[in-house]
Amino acid sequence: MNAIFYATDRTENSAPVLRYAYELSEKLGAQLIVFNTHEMEPIRVMVSRPPEQIEYHVLKEQKEILANYCAQHLKGGLDGKNIKFEVVSNDSITEAIVEGSKNLAAGLVLIGRKDKHTERGLFVGDIGKSLVEKLSCPLMIVPNSGGKPIKKILYATDFMEADIEAIKKLAPMAKAMDAKVHIVHISTEAEYAGKDQMEWFKEMLQQHVKGQKFDFKLVFSDTIEHELRNQVEQLGADLLVLLQREEKGFLNKLFHTSMVKKLEGHINVPLMSFNKFNL
Repeated sequence: MNAIFYATDRTENSAPVLRYAYELSEKLGAQLIVFNTHEMEPIRVMVSRPPEQIEYHVLKEQKEILANYCAQHLKGGLDGKNIKFEVVSNDSITEAIVEGSKNLAAGLVLIGRKDKHTERGLFVGDIGKSLVEKLSCPLMIVPNSGGKPIKKILYATDFMEADIEAIKKLAPMAKAMDAKVHIVHISTEAEYAGKDQMEWFKEMLQQHVKGQKFDFKLVFSDTIEHELRNQVEQLGADLLVLLQREEKGFLNKLFHTSMVKKLEGHINVPLMSFNKFNL
């Protein structure tokens, strides 16, 4: 992962997420790109300079403000830190993040979770949902309180081949942080093939991801969302990882895009999402 793209609203309450993003970038040896969208005021017709020139100077000033914000909230300021600052003018926050992360070849997009302090409803569930559908890289949604160093990762699987591709991408990140990946599948008692599927999945994963050990767990429950929260708490997970897919059916309800929106408000650890179409 060469770069982590952190989109911020530059508020005081988002500072813990900035620190989390920087510490994660350090662990992964990645550059941190701190990104902000600025809403340009209407330019009067009678101004003496061309609108493009005015916008250039406004965005340059906003980039300096962003750098000062980061220096204020990162321990030791910016000296020696591998950070890049980007500010754009765009009416759509989602489009700005998608385009910016693609142009800068980000390996991960990180945003803060909405709370009552967030201005303009910046990172509500709908934006998170829209991003995970459009991004060409994984999305991480972090509580505005930040998070702990990642040592335990809980990956919720539905035994799809796309899960194996997602875990292949997750494995180097886990190795860099010396974190263990715990794989859980939640199903009903009626899913009689669950144990057989788990064995197949273990074998496939061992073939595709070598040199790394995983813990596997099969849990029976009729309330998938509730049980997933229980598993996060029981494990003491520092990160929950899901794979986005659009298939229908009971087993896939957990992985439908609407589930990320639900879980975002109920699970107090960072939530990372892969899109199966971008693996």
